[in-house]
Order: sequence, then structure tokens, then C-alpha cells
Amino acid sequence: MTSWILKALGLDAGEVDGIIDWSLRWETVQWGFLAAVLMGGLSLLSWVLYRRSPRDLPGARRFLLVTLRMMFLGLVIAIFLQPVVVLTLVKEVPRTLPLLMDRSGSMSLQESGGVSRLQRAQGAFASPDGQEMLLSLKQDMHVPTFTFHESSLEEWDELEPPLVAAGEKTAVGEAVRQVLERYRGAPLAGVVVVSDGGQNSGVSLGAVARQLKDAGVALYTVGVGDPKVRDVAVEAVEVREVLLADDAAPVTVKFRTQGMKGDSGRVVISMSGVDVAEENVRIEADGLQQVTTLFIPKQRGEYVMDARFEVDNGVEALSENNTGRTVLRVVDRRLKVLLLDQAPRWEFKYLEAMLLRERRVDLSCFLFEGDRETARIPGSPYLEQFPARAEDLFDFDLILLGDIDPSLLAEDRLSLLSDYVATAGGALTVIAGKRFMPSAFSRTKLEQLLPVELSGASFGPAKSLSVRPLRLGLTPAGRESVMLRLGDEPQASEALWRGLPPIYWAAAVQRAKPAAEVLLTRPDPSSASGEAPVLALHRYGAGEVLFVGTDNFWRFRRNVGARYHTILWGQIIQRMAGARLLVESPRATLRSNGRHFEQGDRVQVYARLFTESWDPREDQRVEAVLATEDDPERRENVILRAVPSQPGMYRAELSAGLPGNYRLAVSGDEIATLDFTVTDNNREYTRASLNEGLLRDLSADTGGVYIPLARLRELPAAITERRTRLTSLMEIELWSSPLFFGLILLILVAEWVVRKVSELK
Repeated sequence: MTSWILKALGLDAGEVDGIIDWSLRWETVQWGFLAAVLMGGLSLLSWVLYRRSPRDLPGARRFLLVTLRMMFLGLVIAIFLQPVVVLTLVKEVPRTLPLLMDRSGSMSLQESGGVSRLQRAQGAFASPDGQEMLLSLKQDMHVPTFTFHESSLEEWDELEPPLVAAGEKTAVGEAVRQVLERYRGAPLAGVVVVSDGGQNSGVSLGAVARQLKDAGVALYTVGVGDPKVRDVAVEAVEVREVLLADDAAPVTVKFRTQGMKGDSGRVVISMSGVDVAEENVRIEADGLQQVTTLFIPKQRGEYVMDARFEVDNGVEALSENNTGRTVLRVVDRRLKVLLLDQAPRWEFKYLEAMLLRERRVDLSCFLFEGDRETARIPGSPYLEQFPARAEDLFDFDLILLGDIDPSLLAEDRLSLLSDYVATAGGALTVIAGKRFMPSAFSRTKLEQLLPVELSGASFGPAKSLSVRPLRLGLTPAGRESVMLRLGDEPQASEALWRGLPPIYWAAAVQRAKPAAEVLLTRPDPSSASGEAPVLALHRYGAGEVLFVGTDNFWRFRRNVGARYHTILWGQIIQRMAGARLLVESPRATLRSNGRHFEQGDRVQVYARLFTESWDPREDQRVEAVLATEDDPERRENVILRAVPSQPGMYRAELSAGLPGNYRLAVSGDEIATLDFTVTDNNREYTRASLNEGLLRDLSADTGGVYIPLARLRELPAAITERRTRLTSLMEIELWSSPLFFGLILLILVAEWVVRKVSELK
């Protein structure tokens, strides 16, 4: 019936599946009243005329003739009113199911039988079962097929010659995003991704999953590869950027293992190709692990440090991910440390004694209440007076500021300390005390330097918190900080901290400042978190400030001697003073947004340059030279331009080029250098196993299904929304349609036949 109506209206019945609604509209409705009057008059006339017909005409036939005449007149008048019928049409159309095949570098990995993942996946689609599966999908869906690697999305015929895995990155999210853009507005049955789940580049999978979910599009993933392969991958090499020659330094190597529980191997550390340390490892469980070993750098210079994991039996899925790399500098000079305090309290005495024993530290001391004659003893570390000139104070790598009466640190001295940190890039460590520090420095320049906010009521000496012992706790940042590492492993270090003797005093502070990093806390019932910072660090201008909220670290010596007290303060001093070791002169410093880059990364370089009198340089631009260790002849000029409103500051941005070790040098009154390393950005082999969990979670989050490649035939059954109903509106001008005029003709013929039968003229 529907198809007959559609054909009668002049429509192709094959283009639609039905009519779900209709309505009638009159185009010239303003003539409606006149048409009604005219219709009424003509109908009355028709009735009168037919009443004058012969008396023997049956009444039913007379009524039929009048009705036919009225219908005819009505249709004629309707022509002038221009009726339009509005139809709501429905059509079921096939949905689109894009299918994406991953052909990134990781798909070239060979597993059982010497067949790569890509070959196995393509073979599954080309097999009779695979072709039957595709045919089932294509019966009632449009199934375009693509391959992808990195950001490239290419059309693919599953029957064409074998694909070749390529690319140094896997960008599953980017490929799906491109497909969504390509088929924007089209009804999708879902998106199928055939991959090993090695996402390592491009748009995050989480963002794409949210985009799919919002659009109501399910992601169906087909996993390729073995989720339980034997593999070990080095993920990070952690060591201080600057080390002192002939000084034992720890290096931590983080690695991830799978399928290797109970195996053994060794981590080998090398510097510029020369092995310097080795640590045996027994793998007790799969997952992320780490090992820390010590090595002693001998000669100053710039080094590339490699850490490689060697498996004893040599059997693993992938060896390309067994090495990690970082860069470091070895210097052969002593750290210049200035220790300031009011009087020789316990923490001062132990700290002084420890630093005097350190051959790597050149210690200077000044006590505001000390005997000036002590400074005149040959070999004494004591100064006769507080360094009052920038040239004298700025030369120190680290200043340790103790419990000093604010009246002894006049405004000019506080300003000098502020300039030391903010301008000269110095490191300041403030050690709290019971008499003055930090409470007595409220509303001074020193308070601005601190990484903590002082209590508003603290204008006099700080109150002692010695009612009961205080146990210190590591924050997540503290557990990762090299300054607080007491053991080789994070777990061992945390256990040692829990076993340390308690302290009996800590300074009362409100909270850490927003940009500060809290490393160590104490219980504080008065705060919302129940904790208060004891060790907090933040950047201030070009330098750093560390707040030590207690002078009770010396209590860590109880029962264990100087071991942990020495380790803690030694690491604090090494970390805080280490920044100065990166530069030849504090008057000329170069820093960047990293030390290790991949090809194509943006390298942001900042230079802070001063004259001999510590006045900022006023040049509009500064020239630097970029050279590579691997090819000394290859040099590039780099222009650093002055940063507006920041005197002495210059900036440049460059692209990380070919892999190698680079040095950027700025010459002038002082020479400043910056060293960094560029490596290739091949991330394809950091994980050998199928990331089944990732693919499964992505599918579940979007309403899709995860299917292993071995069960590829199950894919058609998983996709239920194969067709969609599309609705459209169509307007048909009845007054000009063949149906309308055919109806008029039919009525006229019917009236003629009835009249003839009735023997009327």
C-alpha cells in the first residue's frame, strides 16, 4: 500500500522504506474564506439543478450525482488554494564500520614460529575464515579498511600484497581521531582497531575514548601478540646531573619485567662506552623494579651514561629496550659552603664537624656571637665578618642560614641574601631555631624567600613543640627525592625513616606556599590535613630555597652514630649546591627545559648574564655556538634575544636535531655552557608484550568489545547496530501532481457514467 501511494505521488518507492507521518498545508490559505463561499454556492446550485431532474430518478442516484459534482468543484477550487502534503519518510541505511590495521614498528616483532605480528594479523584477514567474517560485515554495512603508523592513515585492501611494518611511534588515538573526522556526520556502527596496544605517541587514548563515548560510537579492539612474553625493559636511569670527581655517587636504574619471575641478570653501568659499575639482579616478581648501585667518577668532563640489563640465559622477546640513557657532568672542584648562625647550637656543631671532614667541601663559617679571634687562627674556617659585598657573598655555592636575631641581619644584608638567590641563582637553606628562625622574620624579605607561610601570630620566638616526641613522615615527593634517600631502595629508605629516633622540636608554620614541594612533614592536629611541613623546597627567581623546620636532625645520631645524620646532610648539600656546579661562573648561566631530548623536541634555552660588578647585561641579543661532540666541524650559530622586562635574561628556542651530545656555549666576559643529549625517538620497542589490558579497557569504556586475534570470527556477532533509520521531510504540491488531476478526471468520468445510465443529458 505504501509503495502504491509513493508511486502515485511520483516518488521512487525504492528510495524510502515507509511513511511515518504526514500533514497538509495550504499555500494560499488567505483565499480560504472566498473558496468556502464559492464551494457552498456551487454545491447549492448543483443540488438545485439535480432536483429539477426527472421525478423518476432514484434518490440515491440523485445524491451520488450531487456528491460527485461537489467533489469535482471542491478539487477545482483546491487548485487555487494550492494544497501541499508534508511527508515524514523513513529509510534504513547501512552503517559504516571503519577497520584500522596497526602497522607500526612494534608489529614487526616476531613471536612463535618466526612470524611477525603484522603477518599474523594480515594472514588472519586473508584466510577463508577471515574473508567469511569480512563478507558477513559487508553484507549490511560499509566497511572501509585502513592501515596506520605514527600519524599516517592509508587506505588498505586486505587482499593486496603483505604490509610492511614501519614507523617509530604508535599513535592509535590519532588514527581513531582521523577516522572520526573523515566520517563526521555519517552513521557509524563502531570503529575496529587491530593492534598490539603499543600506544606511545599522538592524541591520548583517554581523550579519544571520551570523544567516542560522547558520539555514541563503540570501539572494537582486536589484540595481536602474546600478552605474556619474556621481556625486560629499562625505563629510566636516575643520577645527579653533576657529580664530583673521586666521589662515590649512586645511580638508580628502573626496569620493567614480564614473564621472567625467578630469572637473574645484571645491570651494567657505562660512561661514554666504558663500564664503571655492575649490580647483580634476581627478578622476584613481574612489574616495575629498580636497583641502585654506586660508582666513582674519576675524570672531569661531560658523559653519556648508559644502563643496560643483561639477562643470564639471554632468552627474551626483545633486546632493543634493554638500555636506558642519561647525561651528566663530572667536575673536579670543591663546593663552597657558608654556614651562618647566631651561636653554636647542637645542629651547628655537628654540621660544622661533618663539613670540615668532607674533602669535597670548602667550608666558611660565621657566628654573630662568636669570638672574632677564632677567625685569625691559621686554617680556621671562620670569617671575621659577614660578607657584605655581592662579589664576596655570591661566590658561595650554598648558604646555610641558622637561628639569627633579625636585628643582626639589617635590611641591606637581607636584600643581599635575596639577590644572591633571585639574581645570582644561589642556593639557600634556612635551618629553623627556637629563638628566632623563622617566626621573628615575619613581614621581612626573608619571609618572601621562604617556601612556607608563617603563622600570623608568630612575631616573637617560636613555641616549642616538645610536649611529646615528633615522628617525621615522608611525602610522595620525599620518597622520590635523592636528598632523603637513606637506603638503596625506596622501600628500604622509607623503613629507615620510620626507624629513626623522633625529634623534640619543630617550627610552627601555617602551610607550604602554592609552588613549594613538601618533602617531610610532622603531625599537626591544628591543620586541616593533620600535618605541617618540616622540609619544603621551591624556586625563587634564578635560585632555590630549602626550609628545614627543625634543628633536631642531630638526634638521628642516637644509637647509630653519625651515619644517617651524615648521609642526610651530605645529600642535602650535594643537591642544593649542585646547581652551581653546572656553570663555570655564576655571572653567566645557561639552563634549558631538559638535559635529554628526542629528535624533533623543542629545546628552550635561557641565559642569565651579568657583568663583573653584577650588573645585568644590556645587549639586545647574544650569540652562542652549538656544537656536537660526534662531529666537531658541525657548528651552528644560535641567537639569544633579550627577554623584555627581565634585565640580563636572554632566550632562544631550537629544534633537537640528529642524535648526539651537544654543547651550547655563550662567550663574553664569562663563558657559559649548556650540555644536552639528543636520542632517536623510536619508542616502539619499550614494551614487547601485547597491552591487552589497555585494549580491553578502551573497548569497555566506549561500549565495545575486546577480541583476541585467534577469535576474530566472533567480531560480526559483537556488532549489533548495523543499520540505522534516517528520516527526512518531503513536500509534494498536490494541486500539480498527477494523482490530483487523475482524481479530477476519475470523478468526471464517474459522473458521466452515472448520467448516461440515468439517461440524463
